[in-house]
Amino acid sequence: MFPSIRRNTAPVASLSRRRFLAVAGIAAASVPILAACGSPAGGSSGSFGQPDVNPPGEFAGRTDVVFWSGWAGTNGEVLASLIRRFNESQNDIYVEIQQFQGYDGLTEKLSAGLQARQIPDLAIFSDVSWNKFFLSGHLEPMNGYFTDTWNAGTYHDRLFQEGVVRGEAFWVPFGRSTPLFYYNKEIFADAGLPDRAPETWDEFREWGNRITGRDYRGNRLMMRAYTGADDWYMQGLLWNFGGSISDGLDVTVDSAAAIAAAEFDRACVNDDRIGYLAQEMNTDFTNGLVATVCNSTGSLSGLTKGAEAAGFELGAGFLPVAQDTGVPTGGAGLGILKHADPERKAAAAKVIEFLAGDDAAAEWAVGTGYLPATKGATTSPIVTSRIAENPNYGLAVEQLDRARQPDAVRRYVSSTILEMRTVIQKLYTENADPAAALAAAATVIRRDTEDIRSRYEELVA
Repeated sequence: MFPSIRRNTAPVASLSRRRFLAVAGIAAASVPILAACGSPAGGSSGSFGQPDVNPPGEFAGRTDVVFWSGWAGTNGEVLASLIRRFNESQNDIYVEIQQFQGYDGLTEKLSAGLQARQIPDLAIFSDVSWNKFFLSGHLEPMNGYFTDTWNAGTYHDRLFQEGVVRGEAFWVPFGRSTPLFYYNKEIFADAGLPDRAPETWDEFREWGNRITGRDYRGNRLMMRAYTGADDWYMQGLLWNFGGSISDGLDVTVDSAAAIAAAEFDRACVNDDRIGYLAQEMNTDFTNGLVATVCNSTGSLSGLTKGAEAAGFELGAGFLPVAQDTGVPTGGAGLGILKHADPERKAAAAKVIEFLAGDDAAAEWAVGTGYLPATKGATTSPIVTSRIAENPNYGLAVEQLDRARQPDAVRRYVSSTILEMRTVIQKLYTENADPAAALAAAATVIRRDTEDIRSRYEELVA
């Protein structure tokens, strides 16, 4: 345990599907309420307080920055190591990481903190949470903090632009990702398959029928473990089949192309029975229960370690395609809370600048598997040597040419993620009719889109 990290250790109860969906939607559903907490035009801290900080004695007397994170495991350890180095590198600022349970847990806590008027200075925002906090006026514009050595040009252009609204940066890349296709090389070889990811979803399905039912280390194999929370993956699958969740704020998730995508997943799970809804898909994969998973580049280091411990080699590749490519960017970035104390906001910017330095950004990328989000990290010796040792680490950068930002309603309309998770849960566990499930989701999303349309058109469009 590093001295600069404090964990939220509340126990987690097992969840029914209904309870799971309710919890998953809490964070998104609560964000629009936040506009009442402060004026988007106001830059002062007002009556907002900072959570308690407990600096060790050697760091006492500095400007304290509270940094809220949702990363645990390998990613949390790498972040804690970098923040410890920052604390030791200078004498003015002390950063304490306060850790919550994933992006959803962190977003829920931020929502509650804003309503209670007690906020961190710096936070991790997922790629689909920062937009909502921006829309409700709680993110600090960052251009004024940039320096000659840390600015827009520091970052990968495409990833940086995803956090820019009308020329102003509100969210900078850190922990950015795309989904990758992971496979067990030993299982593929035993089944006589090529040592690569399937190129198309039809090929995936064909290979799945060849693998499912085979014996592997005493287990009856299936092709893939799915997660009912992965609306991010579903965003890409819709694009694969020529569909989308929306075109701007015009909801298109009930189109014929979107229905075809949903039907593909329904059939894989319920007709072919080559996949199933898993509680912990990464664990099932490393335990040899399934041959493949689709997951974030941020899972690469953990999956590599898990495969090595289990005694097999991890394969990785681009996501398969159908009529089109479908790779959503994802992961997270860093944002400063607008209503934090001005001195602490300036200190938080120094922390972000440190994390964007070539060495820190490179170590974060190779330690986690997330994309090297800065230009310096991408070309650094530590990243290039890691890619040479393990080409899987270079796949996410290569796949960026196929990637794009998720559809607008997924980023700005609070109910979208919950509705899409409801759809995929129904597809996997209830063998639901895709057209009916998507039509029900579209009705809710269209209704809720109107609640933010004027604000979106005022600030974004």
